[in-house]
Amino acid sequence: MKKLWMILITILFVSGIAYAQDLILEKSPEEIIVFAGDSMFYQRETWRVELQKGENIYSWGKSLTLNDEEVFIQVEGGILRSTISDSSNQNTIVSIYADQPTTGTIHLTFPIEHLHLNYLCQFFWEPDEISPVGRLLVDIMNQSQEAIRNRVFVIANQRLVLNLEPFETKRLIVEEFQMINAEKISRYNPSYFHDTNIHFFWDLLLPDAILFPGKAEYFEKSSSGVVFLGENYLSGETPQLRAEVGESTDVVVEEKVEKQEKLNQIYNQEGKEVLFDTREKKTYRVANRGTEKKKIEVVVPLQAGYELISHSVPLSRTEMNQISFILELDAQQEINVSIEVSGKNLTSGFVFR
Repeated sequence: MKKLWMILITILFVSGIAYAQDLILEKSPEEIIVFAGDSMFYQRETWRVELQKGENIYSWGKSLTLNDEEVFIQVEGGILRSTISDSSNQNTIVSIYADQPTTGTIHLTFPIEHLHLNYLCQFFWEPDEISPVGRLLVDIMNQSQEAIRNRVFVIANQRLVLNLEPFETKRLIVEEFQMINAEKISRYNPSYFHDTNIHFFWDLLLPDAILFPGKAEYFEKSSSGVVFLGENYLSGETPQLRAEVGESTDVVVEEKVEKQEKLNQIYNQEGKEVLFDTREKKTYRVANRGTEKKKIEVVVPLQAGYELISHSVPLSRTEMNQISFILELDAQQEINVSIEVSGKNLTSGFVFR
């Protein structure tokens, strides 16, 4: 990557001109590459300089691909008065005022277009553990024809020293982390999954420091090795993650419509039924055939336009056209759940399907 040099020229209106070599405490800046929350890499240069009393003017030779508005400048030890683009070249003129001679720093931050990063979270389950272990990884891609040598990267508050060859992609482990909360739950939702299987999930609460958009992969460790369970994607917007890791073969859910009656029917002049109410009842038999206690969520699809008459367990509305109930069953426990509703002003069909 083309190195950006800073040429420091300090013009002191009260004491004449001082040479750049006399004012630079370090002949080259500290350079780090920071990955920001907007999915961009930024280079941050820090120059240590001797500020003289009065106005100090510096000329920075920026890259040809940078615009002035893309460069963020911070000053310590003085006051940033102005920045001016030099039309005769690609330099940016920076004016800093100091009340007295002092050691100062100039921070220059600007985007790097040829570096890209993807986040990856991996979760590992081990037998008898109450919570999986998480691992945050990154894939860094150098899409430039120039190599990057011994550069400091700051990613997820971690400082890493890296070398990247032209067009090389490097995968790094940033950190391992524990869940804030983890809960096993089996879900029955034929409308969503398009089957009547019981899908097994870990409902995870991630640390806020791991909230990055990216891919999530799930693994299970055993004495015979590591088994890949599945994958999905993290939005980076919420710490809550539903990780589907298989199916619960020892949970049984059977549903049955016990009653569907039409009431208060209205007919048109041709004798055709055009409006009616219903009285309906549905039961669910839920059984835990396993050897340990299980939490089970059953989702019940319901059309709009119904009145709840009775229910044997607490219900929650999850979406406009569905409700759900959650049971915690001991090993070998079985329970029957009944829900009774009345459909109102229907034109066809029933509430329960």
